[in-house]
Amino acid sequence: MVRFGSQKAFLRRGEWFSANAGLESQLNDITTSWIQETGGPPLDDHDHERTVAETIAGLMGGRVVRRVRPSAKLTAQIYIARRQMDLPFV
Repeated sequence: MVRFGSQKAFLRRGEWFSANAGLESQLNDITTSWIQETGGPPLDDHDHERTVAETIAGLMGGRVVRRVRPSAKLTAQIYIARRQMDLPFV
């Protein structure tokens, strides 16, 4: 769980969830941009979700207040898939 002022959001399987739809959308957009620009968390990272949550919290002025360790294998697959480039075909 990440706190942004009085708002909270959760990162689960590569997507942000929040009671505030605007915050949720913004977090998902920033995460997607960050992954496209940087490649996301390192491939050998043992906790991709933690790395993403801490990075996005830092960029948005939030802080991680609680975490649950996810399946390392599943989250690695999720973030590897998100690294794929989107190529616009006309």
